Amino acid sequence: MGEDTGKPSGQSGVTRPRHLRKVSAKRRTRRQAGRGAVIRRGDGRWAGRLQQPDGSVRWLYGKDQAAVEARLDEALKALGAGLPVPDARLTVGDWLREWMIGLQGLKASTVDYYTRYVNVHLLRSAVAAKPLAKLEGRDLAQIYQHMTTPTAAGGEGKSPTTARHLHAVLHRALADAVEEGRVARNAADLVPKRARPKVTHQEMRVLAGADHDHFLEAVRGDRLEALFVVAIREGLRRGEILGLRWKDVDLEAGTISVTGSLQGSRAANLAIGEPKTARSRRRLEVFPETVDALREHRERQRFEARRAGSMWVDEGLVFTNEFGHHLGITVLTKRLDAILRAAGLPDIRFHDLRHSAATDWLRGGMHPKVASERLGHASVGITLDLYSHVTPTMQREAVEEISRRRRARQPDAG
Repeated sequence: MGEDTGKPSGQSGVTRPRHLRKVSAKRRTRRQAGRGAVIRRGDGRWAGRLQQPDGSVRWLYGKDQAAVEARLDEALKALGAGLPVPDARLTVGDWLREWMIGLQGLKASTVDYYTRYVNVHLLRSAVAAKPLAKLEGRDLAQIYQHMTTPTAAGGEGKSPTTARHLHAVLHRALADAVEEGRVARNAADLVPKRARPKVTHQEMRVLAGADHDHFLEAVRGDRLEALFVVAIREGLRRGEILGLRWKDVDLEAGTISVTGSLQGSRAANLAIGEPKTARSRRRLEVFPETVDALREHRERQRFEARRAGSMWVDEGLVFTNEFGHHLGITVLTKRLDAILRAAGLPDIRFHDLRHSAATDWLRGGMHPKVASERLGHASVGITLDLYSHVTPTMQREAVEEISRRRRARQPDAG
């Protein structure tokens, strides 16, 4: 706030700051030169006067003298580090709402992911009303603890994985706040390691051996047979399958090119965007049963298009609903669950079909490097780490094969 350089009407005397007209000199608290000033206003409120490097004056308030002194020291520390003075009025909730508006340039799936965690877990929590500048690591630790506490004990009963994802979202949001100078430090970095959500890796669930073959039999004749065949034989991600277009399928050559992925969680924002990573763009030599299933699917789709007539929307998609639109994720999940139940197969997620495909390849002798390229992994190390449950069998079979070949090279004794 600036100062009033005019004199009171009808009076002569020393010019006083407009803000301090009702404040006596006895109520000023001296501080070291250049460290600001603390006063008690006529209305009883405590305030701190801070002159910023550009010459402007900033007034800071607190419930008592000690609180104002602390705020002045914090502000001076920020200025000394080249940061703006934290805005005590900006709450965590205010910043998260502002942050989400700035996410619009990201992929739709990423925006949905961040927005869901913010709306469901953060804006409804008590921490949303807390000033962003006063957010502490212990505040976040309490959120994670409450999330993972069983509902019977008064918590939310969420998995450690969910809490871990929330921690990652918060870290990103607070890192952006630091980068924009809205706060001096990232409170997510201040969460003690012992209090950070820990994810326990569960054993991978796959359809292997007889279950793998049984699943292929169970989907035969289903409207989405080709989709499930592509998932369990070629290992494509769900978004890659739902974003697959006929122009990326060459049935004569027996190949599929992954060039896009369906992103978004609601019909209004579904769109085909870039695949998950640069390595996700890939060309696959597909299995013969995949080619056969896609040929039958193409004929079925052509029949559905004729039946729908003018209601058919041709977007060039391989897998659609009965009118050519994007296939709903909920529809896909429910159909998979029904097939598994009817066939008496283990209850797995759709993504586990991808794991099942990779497990079948590796057990069948496919080189891990080839499997990694087919899966679109960034490196073969990721593939080997993810499918470590397969490698003991691979090692044993490799040793047995090398031993068999060595015995075959040796001349018969005698």
